[in-house]
Amino acid sequence: MTTNLIRTALSRGVNLSVLSDPKFKHNRISINLIVPLDAQTVSCNAILPFLLRKGSQSCKDFTQLNRRLDAMYGASLAADVSKSGGNQIITLGIKMLDDRFTLGGEALVQQAATLLRELLMEPLIEDGVFDRKEFFLERQNLIDTIESLINDKRSYALSQCRMLMGRNDSAALQKYGTVEQAQKLTPKDAAEAYRRLLDTAAVEIMFVGSGDPSAASEVMKKAFAGMTRAPQPFTDAKICPAGEETLKKVEYLDVAQSKMVLGFRSDKRGNMAEQSAMRLMTALYGGTPSSKLFLNVREKLSLCYYCAARYDRSSAVMFVDCGVEKENIESAKKEILVQLDEIRNGNFDDETLENTRLQIKNSLRAVSDYPGTLEEWYISRILSDEVATPEEEMRAIDAVTREQVIEAAKKIRLDAIYLLTSKEESVDA
Repeated sequence: MTTNLIRTALSRGVNLSVLSDPKFKHNRISINLIVPLDAQTVSCNAILPFLLRKGSQSCKDFTQLNRRLDAMYGASLAADVSKSGGNQIITLGIKMLDDRFTLGGEALVQQAATLLRELLMEPLIEDGVFDRKEFFLERQNLIDTIESLINDKRSYALSQCRMLMGRNDSAALQKYGTVEQAQKLTPKDAAEAYRRLLDTAAVEIMFVGSGDPSAASEVMKKAFAGMTRAPQPFTDAKICPAGEETLKKVEYLDVAQSKMVLGFRSDKRGNMAEQSAMRLMTALYGGTPSSKLFLNVREKLSLCYYCAARYDRSSAVMFVDCGVEKENIESAKKEILVQLDEIRNGNFDDETLENTRLQIKNSLRAVSDYPGTLEEWYISRILSDEVATPEEEMRAIDAVTREQVIEAAKKIRLDAIYLLTSKEESVDA
């Protein structure tokens, strides 16, 4: 069962969204501070959730903090940074048992909300700066995290292609920023970024679970009451058509298997019907084991180790990425484009289309299985001002016609090719 979103404004720029479902035994409360992605502030903002989770004025260290969590039947505290469209999201969240299942009737929702408020509003800042030891530890963790991104070559190649297509679009920025930016951060910078975040971030508080959110609502309402804030609006990713010439970049590293990413653009995001057609087309093209890319580029012609397509609705871009031997790069690129033309020309059978439709609907049904996926689903849709339930999107997928799939394939154009390969000899992208 999919629950409907109930969204309430607690104060200016602060909203509480509740998703209630009795099948859950736990509740999750999260505070999401949302600001525009900015090259100048992205790294400084990225370190903040990990400093805030260190404790508060009433929980001075991890020992005291863990005792509070243990007293809540082993509640778990999580901190994260993510991005959606042109927005950076700083998140603090607690998952805890629902009050109905406690032995002594403890009010865990109220306790968890109070702890989250303390961590956000009463951080361990002394004399205007975060604790130096904790700051430099988290700064090094941030640098290590950024440097480790290159270890996953497939994800790294996708991010590099997205940056290549950026055209000054902040949505192309990495959510953690860069090593160079992180190395320059100081405890004072972080404290100033924290205060700026409280002043300017749009705040989306999510409550997902089976419990009563009233106590959390009261705690959060009081937390932000009386604050003079200037929250910024959400930032959409820039939508622009593909350029006249395909952007190309080749990067050389010591890799055994080359990674190639083709980035495609549509000139508009479209309404739900158009987005659903694009989603179904992308899955038919390269999103399932029965897709064009899998069956032809990988299985029939053995040109790639993997070859898949994915669509980013916030930016209206589609990526095709593959792992390929160097000698097969040109053949693989040619065949990837041939298979897109096959869809544009309507060369696919109805049975494959219906099987693809069923696979997408199954993945949409799974969104409601976990509080975390439900939260992620609705946050992304709130940011794009297109709130729809998974069930509504299933109905939209059902309504997509064969002709709409063909039209969706005709709307996208190749915009960029990124190639990560070895240094043995030069290669044209």
